[in-house]
Amino acid sequence: MGALADLGLSTADGPIMLVSAPDSVLAEASRMKPRPAFASTILTAEPTPRILWWPERAHLDPAVLSRLAWMTSVARGEAWLILDPAEPESPASAELQPLLGAASLALVEERPIGRGEIALRVRPAAAQR
Repeated sequence: MGALADLGLSTADGPIMLVSAPDSVLAEASRMKPRPAFASTILTAEPTPRILWWPERAHLDPAVLSRLAWMTSVARGEAWLILDPAEPESPASAELQPLLGAASLALVEERPIGRGEIALRVRPAAAQR
């Protein structure tokens, strides 16, 4: 199974935006009808009810994370930050979590998926349920 299947996500339930997704996830998404939207960076992504983002350490910037918070707030949705401990550029959960509050994001859930990745589900802090 792939990251989308592991998280139980399907475009049948509404739009999904994939940001900086690895090839394996793009292949998984290409089999969906309708297909998810794709963006190369969070700066080119659009507000979508469900966003999956594979961030890199270089993107752990308050402005970038605030954009993610804005996008999820506008779309009344949530985001999954997918961290891959096998990738040197992928941040660790412990690096990312302290930055979420400053960006007005609240951690909803953390779970292991796929081939050792960790998925952090976040929502705008005001929308925390």
